Amino acid sequence: MLKLLHRLLSVFLLSFLFVFPAYGGHLVDRVVAVVNNDVITLSELEKAGREFFERIKVQAPAAEVDSALEKARDEVLSRLVDKFIVQQQAEKLSITVTEQEVDTAFDQILARNNATIEDFKKELAAMNISEQEYRENLRGQIVQSKLISYEVRSRIVIIEDDIKAYYEKEYTQEKGEGGYHILQMGFTWRNSVTLEKAGFDSKKAAGEKAEEIRARVLDGESFAELAKAYSNLPSAADGGDIGLFKKDEMAAYMKDVILAMQPGEISPIVETGNAFQLFKLLSVREGDVVVKAPYESVREEIRDVLYRQKMEEQYKTWIKSLREEAYIKILL
Repeated sequence: MLKLLHRLLSVFLLSFLFVFPAYGGHLVDRVVAVVNNDVITLSELEKAGREFFERIKVQAPAAEVDSALEKARDEVLSRLVDKFIVQQQAEKLSITVTEQEVDTAFDQILARNNATIEDFKKELAAMNISEQEYRENLRGQIVQSKLISYEVRSRIVIIEDDIKAYYEKEYTQEKGEGGYHILQMGFTWRNSVTLEKAGFDSKKAAGEKAEEIRARVLDGESFAELAKAYSNLPSAADGGDIGLFKKDEMAAYMKDVILAMQPGEISPIVETGNAFQLFKLLSVREGDVVVKAPYESVREEIRDVLYRQKMEEQYKTWIKSLREEAYIKILL
């Protein structure tokens, strides 16, 4: 049960700062938390976590639904408190966002998802969200991004020695089971089997995007960053890193291309089901021997890994410091 809740919570937290579905129920509203001079109401809590709570009701064992929902509400409320603290800090520092910045971000989202404004409005309507509400949420995300850049990202420095140390640790000879360390990205398209929201409108569009992104990788852009920005697969959140695979753990289509590659190489585009995929082979471990990828071929991938690690550490430290300075009273 705890594992199920953890998986659901992980998915929820990844999208927490994005659009929340409109809450359609009727509650006798009450305050569930005080954050400095702001309050969080029960309706705001239910609105923020509605989809998360509904999944728990459907997927959790009946006897454990109540306890799972209680834990989930505590987690969602904690994230809402963080969100309010961040918003208050942005106001304190007079961080603002122009309409042009919102328009640009909106256009980038449409381009990244290969969607027209009509498609997007249909998606919003299906979630009972107005375009204005979406734009206001988008404005909030941009404010928070600016604040985090100012307060957190500006403090992160990845030096060459750090990258080399990681490379020596992860890519030099060491004992361990054999396997292939792989990065992946994929571009899906919609069909009668997949969800309406999945991927591109057509196989042709997905194929064209796959060709474009592969060319950019071959031109020297970071595989991990492009995977995060454009891949439609779950691994995009981790920069396409799907970890270490043994030969017998690979799907046939993956094995055919991976076994023919050398560390550091990029695969051709492979059609799999309703997706075009490509891979980067980081390293091969054969028995007790690690076959290195050339340093330059993985340098940017390593930098991305170290940056994400430091970003997470710095963000947690920063939020903790803001919490310690704030007046917070939980009334749930």
